[in-house]
Amino acid sequence: MSFSKYSNLAGVVIGLVFLISAIGLTAENPMAFINIPGLLIVLGGTVTAVLVSVPFKDAVHAFKEARIVIDPLDMNLNSEINKVLHFSKLWFRQQYDQLDTDIGRLKDPFLQRGLQMVRDEHSMEDIMSFLNWKISQHRAKEASVINLFRSMATFAPAFGMVGSLLGLVNMLHGLESGGLASVTTDMAIALVTTFYGLLLANLVFKPIASKLEQRRNQHVLKLSLLSEGIALVHQNRTPSVVRDTLMSFLQVQDNELPQKEAMQKSLYQKNMAAKFGA
Repeated sequence: MSFSKYSNLAGVVIGLVFLISAIGLTAENPMAFINIPGLLIVLGGTVTAVLVSVPFKDAVHAFKEARIVIDPLDMNLNSEINKVLHFSKLWFRQQYDQLDTDIGRLKDPFLQRGLQMVRDEHSMEDIMSFLNWKISQHRAKEASVINLFRSMATFAPAFGMVGSLLGLVNMLHGLESGGLASVTTDMAIALVTTFYGLLLANLVFKPIASKLEQRRNQHVLKLSLLSEGIALVHQNRTPSVVRDTLMSFLQVQDNELPQKEAMQKSLYQKNMAAKFGA
């Protein structure tokens, strides 16, 4: 396990410790916040809504992606630049036998397919069309997972309210029957389910969606960098030009990324406001 993964896992553990400590210090009876029926209402309702809205295999895939919470997000783009530089040197020096051997050893299907198209002398238009399609396909696949967790962040508080209404209905029924013990139990379910819904939405589902979005942006940046490098190799540019162009491309993208994220966040907020009539 890498240091980045250790640091991510430590962050999750520290957050949970602070949350549990806060509950323990502010509540006379911390065990009152443990309510299995309320948790089942929120989790069961959220999972059911997800399974109804998306195919089962897509839901399973999204749940597997939840490991992003402890997985590191760091990506060494300099190593990707070095890979492209290696192939640009072979292509520029016309070392085709070595080029074919090294292309076959590549583990990255995106870079491998792009360089193979260069080796097969496809037109620039065909190569860029294919690479842009692969980038769009990857972005759409990641967006579907991100949207699923954002939906879960919406479903969880809603089912928390459903649990609250269920508890209140049972409480009123218990008042008619004259059983005070059942009234307190039902009141606990009514309050704790709302707590669980907000907790899951803001401490689980939204952070996962945020980290998935960060990972998507990094992957798209990597694919865009490789696409630019493949285009330069096809144009038979010198290795020094390839290196300088890719480094400048990386610097420009790093400067533009905060602006793009701010624009995407603003657009999402406007869409949510329009959806709910805010």
